[in-house]
Amino acid sequence: MSRIRQIGMAAGTFSVALGIGFVMQNGDALASRFGNDEAPEQPAPFSEAIQQETAVSPDIATETPLVEEDPIAVAQGSVITSETPEFSKPETTVAAAVVLPEAAKVPVVQEAPVQLAALETETVPTIEESATVEVDCVPVMDAAVGPIASVTLSVSAPCHASSAFTVHHQGMMFTAMTDDTGTAELSVPALAEVAVVIAAFEGGDGAVATTTVPDFTNYDRAVLQWQGDESVMLSAYEGDAVFGDENHIHMTNPGDANRVETATGGYLIRLGEDSVEKALMAEVYTFPSGMMGSDFEVTLVAEAEITAGNCGQELTAQSLQVSPTGQTSALDLTMIMPECDAVGDFLILQNMFEDLTLASK
Repeated sequence: MSRIRQIGMAAGTFSVALGIGFVMQNGDALASRFGNDEAPEQPAPFSEAIQQETAVSPDIATETPLVEEDPIAVAQGSVITSETPEFSKPETTVAAAVVLPEAAKVPVVQEAPVQLAALETETVPTIEESATVEVDCVPVMDAAVGPIASVTLSVSAPCHASSAFTVHHQGMMFTAMTDDTGTAELSVPALAEVAVVIAAFEGGDGAVATTTVPDFTNYDRAVLQWQGDESVMLSAYEGDAVFGDENHIHMTNPGDANRVETATGGYLIRLGEDSVEKALMAEVYTFPSGMMGSDFEVTLVAEAEITAGNCGQELTAQSLQVSPTGQTSALDLTMIMPECDAVGDFLILQNMFEDLTLASK
């Protein structure tokens, strides 16, 4: 049978600040160069001159009888004889020959034969198109109303896959984790009728979501939170329950939502990713005080087990308590745990919560 020790503590207050940073990106520019080609050389001018040959025939008569009828122009070979009208006069015959160089001759234009290109069945190389998809790294979070005055959170953070983040809500803090796609689904008991929830990632990224919880006024809630493996727990002794009874609600006997829905008792959940080193953890007890129709009393206590890991070490914890009216109280606890010869004992941390005393309506 474990020994129970009662320890006093000092109360304090706390605050949480969160900054969200933004990242900006810049782009690059490309430059192009151009080149000039030299003009082609002009063809050389003709290299041969035109040759002319002039000959005077010796066989031309110096006197020609007058021919009044039928003048005749006679052309013999390359010698041209012109007629002289009416009067007889000396005639001069000129023979001219023009020799063109080969370069000046007009070439005979021959039409090029029409050739049909053969069709070749070559494999067209595949062009791989690389599309750049820009990913928005700013996390987003949606909030929706869940059962028993809870808030369902959907977190999307593509640039924070498999990453731890901290959830903040009305002073409650706990560590959560995204999956390998950067998403997370959470259910958080509401600690305010207008619930504002913040998801904060390492490096300053974060998201905020807000929703209104209409059935908030039906429940009392108590929160015990700590960091790391402190081996602390929240216990609710409903009615006349004692340690280990069925109505002693704690982490190994948390109850369920059916007890709340039927107004027969409360239930407890634990929030936080204990696989993360020095994770923020929280336990939340919910009791349907607005639904109870008879006298009922619940004793709320914070307990700490003395273990080989925390014996002789400093213990830090904090309590939050929220009434159906929205009134919130908070207490901080810092203490030195007993030495290791007390391993296995439990400490009752006094005055961390106010008991719930309900009168019949």
